[in-house]
Amino acid sequence: MNSSEFYQNLKVFSSFRNASNYTYYTPLPDDWYVALADIRGSTDAIRLGKYKEVNMAAASIIAALNNFYEKDNILPYLFGGDGSLIALPNENIEAVKGIMAFCKKAVDDAYGLEMAVGLMSIKELREKGHDVRVARLRLSEIVDQTLFWGSGVTFAEDYIKEHNTLKDIEPIEADFSGLECRWSHVPSDKDEVATYIIQALGKDDVKSLDIYEECFQKIESIYGKDESFHPIREEALQMTTNPLLLGVEWKLLTQPSTFKKKIKYAAMMAFQLVAGLLLMKFKKKTSATDWGDYKPDLVRHSDYKKFGDGLRFVATGTIQQRMDLTAFLDEMYQKKKLAYGVHPSFTAILTCYVRNYQSDHIHFVDGTDGGYAKASQELKTRRKKLGV
Repeated sequence: MNSSEFYQNLKVFSSFRNASNYTYYTPLPDDWYVALADIRGSTDAIRLGKYKEVNMAAASIIAALNNFYEKDNILPYLFGGDGSLIALPNENIEAVKGIMAFCKKAVDDAYGLEMAVGLMSIKELREKGHDVRVARLRLSEIVDQTLFWGSGVTFAEDYIKEHNTLKDIEPIEADFSGLECRWSHVPSDKDEVATYIIQALGKDDVKSLDIYEECFQKIESIYGKDESFHPIREEALQMTTNPLLLGVEWKLLTQPSTFKKKIKYAAMMAFQLVAGLLLMKFKKKTSATDWGDYKPDLVRHSDYKKFGDGLRFVATGTIQQRMDLTAFLDEMYQKKKLAYGVHPSFTAILTCYVRNYQSDHIHFVDGTDGGYAKASQELKTRRKKLGV
């Protein structure tokens, strides 16, 4: 089964509240693979102010592999801040290895970051006692987001970090087109932006579902419905003219780097920035795009809440709201029902993958100064203390 057939047959739901219902998820085929990337030393890189580079590097394999399989093949993927996971059909796997090797080298050359990359077959994961299942969350009539259930997500992430399975592979130049990074940081309309990862430790799927249901109820009682804590607001979206921020995209998308390529891409970015500012400001229509739709669609297509072997979300809110939810999570942690990580910051950051400017674009949301990377570090520390 190719990826399009598989993806189109997945269960679709429109409410994120259903994300913890494991019965909605479909097992990935045995002969499929998961491709993973993880930024090594991401904590140190973030400490040096490279959180935008870390996010861009993590998203690089999402763009590269989706572009390789082309538009008609929709790949389930999960953006994790300092890493990503993509499910792939058993097609052109040797070429996939070469593309991932190129991503690794491009990230090193562009940012000086080491990225571990690797592939694991679903069959191998299941033989090791882990599973991965997927479902679709409807963001709009055009864009869906893939959600992942199963310990195979965490196991594969940890395995790739330790083994870095793609070694001595000849790089095949990747196509990063559509990977963009042109928005200013989005400030909270309250006190802060908090990034959460919550992982239930139920003995089976039924018990885990009950734990997640408790969490959903508590999140709603503290933060309100999803829209109440959405960190991306249309009125707060501003395109950046900061050359340092724009340079993050420029450095990666001109790999392998040449002087001519750098000049050409810089000129293209400058033109698109000026055109985009004017087109969106005056909500102009062109033959391909209604630019009045772009910002509203960006808000709808932001993956500020997701599910990948755990509940992950970025919330704008007050310090008191974070303290109240953290108190609840800590109580559940003491009862060994879950492990969690949380990291507060002042703004959210966007990394964008644009297939076309008229609706077909998705926007990966993280908290600045570490976000998911630091929350993940806290989560792992708590899991280790519980011996899981």
